[in-house]
Amino acid sequence: MRRLRNQTTGLPVWWVEVLMLAVLYYSYTGTRSFADASAADAIRLGHDLLRLETWLHIDIELSLNRWVQSVPVVAVLCCYYYGTLHFVVTPSLLIWTHRRNIGNYSQIRWTLVVTTLISLLGFFLFPTAPPRLLPGEPFTDTMAHFEAWGWWTGTASAAPQGLEGITNQFAALPSLHCAWALWCGFLLFRYGRRRITRVLGLLYPAATVFVVMSTANHYLLDAAAGWAVLGFSAGLVALALVLVLARRRASRTAASSGPSAASSADSVTSAKGSDGTTQVDGAVLSDGTATSKGTATSGAAAVSGEGSDAESEASIAKQPDGAPVR
Repeated sequence: MRRLRNQTTGLPVWWVEVLMLAVLYYSYTGTRSFADASAADAIRLGHDLLRLETWLHIDIELSLNRWVQSVPVVAVLCCYYYGTLHFVVTPSLLIWTHRRNIGNYSQIRWTLVVTTLISLLGFFLFPTAPPRLLPGEPFTDTMAHFEAWGWWTGTASAAPQGLEGITNQFAALPSLHCAWALWCGFLLFRYGRRRITRVLGLLYPAATVFVVMSTANHYLLDAAAGWAVLGFSAGLVALALVLVLARRRASRTAASSGPSAASSADSVTSAKGSDGTTQVDGAVLSDGTATSKGTATSGAAAVSGEGSDAESEASIAKQPDGAPVR
């Protein structure tokens, strides 16, 4: 375990972080391959989510999508937001937290990792088509419509030209964009030193939810699921850290109680003289029974009380007449 951490700072070494990113990337690639093979199921689940939102009267995606399409400037800004900040803000805040708040870095990092892994599991088990890929629905793929304004391709949302094959088109549920955005917002609000930083921490998750829905990349339920996954992951990581710390404290207590018990026993047992007496804290015992500072016990009876009176009377009887009793 010592090889996995910097002995000076206590933080993980760089290759541990790289290995973790590689594991996440290949996990994402695996979910993409599986989702491509189940496109029909992904489209069916997308329709089911849309019907559920209609029944709950929370189907606001189409209204947002139409409004953004009517304002090209806002639409292009949303495209850049969707294709850039998700991949820039998250690692930047991870580095910022590493530099600013070393004490909580492990918990912060593991919360992000567990959130991502659970989301990847959701992509694998529940491939879901986003609104822009639902046949028969009046959604407009904003990223494809404004493809000429940026570097992204018109067939794979935010993927750059030529890299369409690395993206999972049916990774809508839960929304990893929204989960990561809430994680970033919490860090900005919790550890930001300026008021503007805390305000950005509140606005960034809300703006992300607006962008992913207005560009027809996610449903409102996707965002809610992403936030729920983040909350569950944070609780799971916190519980794991509490258990680890409790186990370490128990180990330290057990290790420290052993030597102390042995030293206590050594302090009670003292050297015996040649006549078989034992001296403890200045008291001499004829039978080796331990006493405390001059109070001796012999067998089960204590040499105090009546015994002390008898010795006092004998001492008075031996005094010559008129001599003071010492």
